[in-house]
Amino acid sequence: MEIQIDDYEDVKVVRVKGRVQDEGEQSFSRAVGSLIQGRGTRIVLDLSQVEMLNSSGLGDWVRLTAQVNTQEGRVILANPSAFVAGVLETTRLDRFFEICSSVDEAVARLR
Repeated sequence: MEIQIDDYEDVKVVRVKGRVQDEGEQSFSRAVGSLIQGRGTRIVLDLSQVEMLNSSGLGDWVRLTAQVNTQEGRVILANPSAFVAGVLETTRLDRFFEICSSVDEAVARLR
């Protein structure tokens, strides 16, 4: 799994590529956990290049979103790959997460 973090003014865009699974989960937690700095954190997860996702990786996204929500921030999932969209629909987490069809749409919604 590869992670790239871009800063669009006060919105962090986290681009995730590859397989999000047990070993990648820890590096995802470390990379993204450092972005949560107090109230009002705004994060976009670009999931367009995620090939595979297991329950550990999905749990990490749920924990991140829940933590940011409790601190009056927002996390938006952007452009989920077909695999990720299927997992979110099957688990019904598409109702928990805020999802946009593109990174630009997500960033605009957070501004």
